[in-house]
Amino acid sequence: MREQGGLMAYSTVVRTIDSSLVELEVDDSFKNRLSPWLGHIRYMPKYGGRETTAEMWAFELAPISSLGSGVFAVGGRERERFKLNGGEVIVYDSSKLPDARWAAWMGPWHMAHAMFYAPAWQSSDIAEFFNRVKFTDTPEGLTADTAGRFELQLTAYTQHIAGVGSMQVEPKASSPNRIPSWRGLQGRTGEIWRLAQESAGAATPLLMATQTAVATLNPWDVPRASQPGIPVRAAGVRAEESAASFLTTIHRLDWRA
Repeated sequence: MREQGGLMAYSTVVRTIDSSLVELEVDDSFKNRLSPWLGHIRYMPKYGGRETTAEMWAFELAPISSLGSGVFAVGGRERERFKLNGGEVIVYDSSKLPDARWAAWMGPWHMAHAMFYAPAWQSSDIAEFFNRVKFTDTPEGLTADTAGRFELQLTAYTQHIAGVGSMQVEPKASSPNRIPSWRGLQGRTGEIWRLAQESAGAATPLLMATQTAVATLNPWDVPRASQPGIPVRAAGVRAEESAASFLTTIHRLDWRA
C-alpha cells in the first residue's frame, strides 16, 4: 500500500509464465474486492510446426487454494497422483464429462491444470503433457522454461473484481490489433473504449490500453469469495457504470519483462 496523488493505493503483482511481471494498482477501497490472479497459457511448437490449431496446447493457472473449486466444477473423483517435474500431478475422473479427465500439476503455491479427453487421457499422456516445460513455482507466480522447444501463442491473466467484473490482461506488445483505431476516453492510466456486445442483453465489455498492457473488462456482479451468491454492486448501479468507474480509478497497469 502506498500514497498516490493524495489517495492510498493498493498493488497486486503476479509473475507470469515467462517471468514477466504484471502489476495492477488501484484505489485502496478496492483492496478487498480483488482476487488471486488466474492465467491462461497457450503454446505452439517453435520449429517444424505449421501453426495449426491441432498443434497448439494450453493449460490454465491458479493458486493451489483453487484446487477444491476445480474438483467441484468437474465433479471430480480422484483417480491417481504421482510426482513429476518438481511437483505432484493429481488426476480426476469427471462425473460431468464422462469422456474426460481433469488433471493438475501442483507446486508449493500454484497449479497448472487442463482437461484430457479419451483416448489421450492415460497417465502417460498426462505426464508427457506436464513434462513439456520445466515448471518453477514462486510465491509471485508459476513460470516455465520451454528449452527452446515451444513459443508462447497466448499469455493472459485474469482478475475477478467483486461487484465489477472479470478483467483479462495481456501484454500490449502481442495485442496491437486489439486496440481500436479511434480515440477512446482518457482514464487515469490509459485509454478506454466500449466494445461490441457479445450477445443481446449482455453487459457491454470495456477495453483499456496502457503503455504496456491491454485489459478487457467484462462487467458482472462478481461475488466476494467469502460471500458467494450475495450481490456486491450497489442497488441501481448498472454493470457498465460500475466497470467504467473501476477502470478510471486504476492508478497503474503494467506488463513488464
